[in-house]
Order: sequence, then structure tokens, then C-alpha cells
Amino acid sequence: MGEALVDFISLKPEKDLKLVREFYRTPGGAVCNVAVGLARLGINVSLITKLGTDPFGEFLREFLKKEGVDISKIKLTSEHLTPLVFVALDEKRTPSFFFYGEPGADRLLSPEEISEKDFAGIKVFHFGTISLSRQPARSATLKALKLAKKKGARISFDPNFRLHLWEKPEELREITQRLVPQVDMVKLNQEELDFLTQERALEDRADQLIKAGAKLVIITLGEKGAYYHTADYQGYVSGFRIKPVDTTGAGDAFTSAMIAWLVKFKKLPPKKQELEKAVRFANAFAGLSIRKIGAIEGLCTWQEVEDFLKQNSSHN
Repeated sequence: MGEALVDFISLKPEKDLKLVREFYRTPGGAVCNVAVGLARLGINVSLITKLGTDPFGEFLREFLKKEGVDISKIKLTSEHLTPLVFVALDEKRTPSFFFYGEPGADRLLSPEEISEKDFAGIKVFHFGTISLSRQPARSATLKALKLAKKKGARISFDPNFRLHLWEKPEELREITQRLVPQVDMVKLNQEELDFLTQERALEDRADQLIKAGAKLVIITLGEKGAYYHTADYQGYVSGFRIKPVDTTGAGDAFTSAMIAWLVKFKKLPPKKQELEKAVRFANAFAGLSIRKIGAIEGLCTWQEVEDFLKQNSSHN
């Protein structure tokens, strides 16, 4: 549950968005990216969001349906527009974002539009903080979380901090810290971890979230791979050397893969060997995703990731 929008990504490297002359249009939004990633991996996935009845909203609905994402829970409005995000890629293919047309339709989803029947048969519920940044979407997200937990779903949380969407950064930190005890898996990058916790060492920061109540904490480290932490064990899994075309959405791809494994795990946390296998798979899925422009174009199938891992079996 969360944001679905349209990304306009610079075709040529530019540090400053005002210098960009040509853009590539592609579906985006962290939660939307995760939903498509799950569909590509063969997981049954449904997206709860709100779109405008404008050409971009229509484009997203048609795209998601074609990808195999269930769009029956997407609400529509003629009062607000589908949000757009303009993305400038620098020489290192690192993105910077500009959200256009705030607030978008996605953040005007109301609690009344969420019902218990939406969660029938649910195994994992995933959300972030963009839908928490303003009302009524905040209340809708919290209601959905409550209903998903009532149905016994495992909870996945990727905060995906966007500070400019919040009047006070402290409010973002507080609501995230308040939600961590309610989730099973929380995924963060290093900058987000620094923002959220006060400890010095990465391991201590992750442990702080485990002690707060999360069962599994994953910290992505870019090309270096990822760090995992549970109450019983922790460790690092190195990444893969893949030349990037566009790193937009690599973290979302990683999250998709981890959720796919969250569906599979018989217990939480799983055995260390099983979790390391999952993180290695997620590193590969994310790494392969950066070979094409846009957050979605490079997302692979499960078999393609398995084939890549076989070819890189000596990697550790």
C-alpha cells in the first residue's frame, strides 16, 4: 500500500534538473515499484493506492494490469492529479528527485476507502512513510496495517524517507520509531538508519531496532551489498559488480525480493543460512535492475536471477 506515480528520468547525465532537456517516462513510486517487482518474481500481488482520472493515472493502471498486478483495490479521483516525479541522473547515475503536483491523488486515500475484505488471504503487507506524510492517507495506512495484522499477515516496512514531504523531520522520525515494534521486517539504507537511530556503529543501530520489536532488520549498502540483523545472529552479504545505467529504484527491487522470501519463510527469523540465501538473491535482483533506465525496466524474473546466481556461484 502506498504511492504510485510517473517518473520522468533524464536521458543524459545532468547534476541539475533545470538543465535536462529530454526525459524518459516510466511508472514509479517506491511501493508501485515493489508491487511490479513481486509480480515479475511470480508472487500474487495487489496494490492499494489512489490515482487521478487523468492520462497518467490511466497509463499506470494499464501498465500495472499488463504486469499482472491486481488493480481492483486502486481508487480513482477526478479532484486530484496522479503525482509526477522528475529525476536527474548525474555522471555516476545517481538520482535526485523533484516531486511535482503535491499533494498527489495517492496521499488523499481515505480510511473509509479501506475495508477488511481487501485483506482476505493476505500473507504479507508492505508499506512506507510517504503515505504517512499527510492526512487522510496516514489514517488509511494505519487502518490497513491494523487490518493486515488482524488477518495474521507478516508486515514489511521500507520507510523510504522523503524529508521534503514533512513539515518537521522529527515527526517522520517519531512515527517511524513508533511503527517499528509493529513490523516483522524493516529495510533501510545507511542514511535512513543514521536519521532514525542514535548509536554509532551500524550493528548497534540495527540492534536498537531489533530491541524495539522488529524481527528482521536489513540495511542496504549499495554496491557493497547488505547487512542483516536478527535477535539471534547478524552478518554481511556482499553485492555484485554491475555497471549501472540507472540506480533509481534499486532499493525497491531489493525490497521486492526480500518480500518474496518473506512469503516463503516458514518462521521468523528464518535460519541464518536461509536468510543469507534470501539476501544474496535480493542483492542480485537489485543489481540486475540497474542495467536499464527506470526503476522497473530492469526487473527480472525469478529464473533469470537464479541463472545469474549460478553463473556467479563463486561470489560470496
